[in-house]
Amino acid sequence: MLGFDCGPNSIWQFYAWIHAFLPGFNEVHTVGLTTIYWEIWLARNRATFEKKWINTPFEIVFTACAFIKYWAGLQKPGMIEETKKGAEMPKENASHMLLLCGPPIPETSDHADEGEKWEEW
Repeated sequence: MLGFDCGPNSIWQFYAWIHAFLPGFNEVHTVGLTTIYWEIWLARNRATFEKKWINTPFEIVFTACAFIKYWAGLQKPGMIEETKKGAEMPKENASHMLLLCGPPIPETSDHADEGEKWEEW
């Protein structure tokens, strides 16, 4: 995934992994990780309660980057630019990967019958 042979399996491996692959943004890493977790949670809630499915995982990355840029103004004065730069890196990488993967192909049949399953709950 993301062009790497291995990914983190725990929070501590995440910090070692992110420091190795994205050096120089140490104080932004926690903000980025928290934002990704939060956006995954929000996407899960939209799917569970509103039955709105994501079309591609890139949606999570783009939305998380938008949140980080928005929250940059809440950082200390010296961290504002660092936070904005940290938000741009995954956005640019996801944009390049999206071009390589191509646009998502909408499949209406995937979730069409799941409405009945939701009613059973």
